[in-house]
Amino acid sequence: MPPRNSENLGSSLPPPSNLNKPLASQRGDLHPAPGRKPKVEDLGFCEFSSGTNPVVDIVAIHGLDGHREETWMTGDGTLWLRNFLSTDLPNARVLSYGYDANTGDQECISTQTMRRHADGFANALARKRREAPRRPIIFIAHNLGGIILKWALVICHNQRVTSKCNLRNILVSTHAILFFGTPHSGVEDNMLEAIKRVASVYMYTTDVILRDLRANSSELENVQSLYLEASDKINTMFFYEEYATEGQREPFVPYHSATIAGDREANSIVLHANHHDLVRFGSKENVNYETVIDYLTEYVQSASAQVGPKWVTEDRFRSAAMGQSNPEQDLPPRYVEKATT
Repeated sequence: MPPRNSENLGSSLPPPSNLNKPLASQRGDLHPAPGRKPKVEDLGFCEFSSGTNPVVDIVAIHGLDGHREETWMTGDGTLWLRNFLSTDLPNARVLSYGYDANTGDQECISTQTMRRHADGFANALARKRREAPRRPIIFIAHNLGGIILKWALVICHNQRVTSKCNLRNILVSTHAILFFGTPHSGVEDNMLEAIKRVASVYMYTTDVILRDLRANSSELENVQSLYLEASDKINTMFFYEEYATEGQREPFVPYHSATIAGDREANSIVLHANHHDLVRFGSKENVNYETVIDYLTEYVQSASAQVGPKWVTEDRFRSAAMGQSNPEQDLPPRYVEKATT
């Protein structure tokens, strides 16, 4: 089978030449070999660092054809979320979420849409944070993972103030999001067709997500319009790639798609990498890692001070919704009808 390159928004692009140790997702042998665990065992959360008296949760989510570990790992096995953050940010718990976003597979293929993946992610995170539901969150999202994350926060935003499912806790606790090569306005047709061609060699294939990732799709426009309200008071970074991936003329997710035009609360920063290496750092001296850790450190240090007041406001809303004060006075307009019906 041809090489399968995790995290190039599918498997269409060849891996960079500096990768001399192909990962499982690049070899195309996703059907479990004898003695190899089924891929379902790589789904859900894994904890890279528990943190020392953690003050924040750093939560990573991969993208299309990604993996909760391999997405963030260099060819020599360096996984910065585990190897670097445990010492650079010792008071942060670091989690990575795995979900089946494969476009082709020899074992089985997911039928989930982006919104259903997001719902699963949000509920899994709420369960994972049950012991510390108000701890601030910093999200790290690569390509499709950023779209899944936006849908998840929209789902949390739509929950009633009085809901018992704890999804609103996630939204209130979200302090910052670092998007890496997320195609907010979609991917060009020629790139998507290339992904489908490579996926076609597998026994099981799907284009459920690819259809909604087309440039300027109604699905992407819909989630973005809903996300604008949900993301109020969330610090945002857009990291975009400087170089085209090997074999391509243009960056896989160009600047205009990796950023959101008109977002005055966000910063856009170029990283000196192609799409594949946006989230892979081989050493702490890597210039891209130095950029990313600078922002992460700032967000960790400011998290408690900024998230605390959000919880004060949320508690007031919840008290009003429970009838402990005048909802017309204390609740924002979108909750008044819900609180009084």
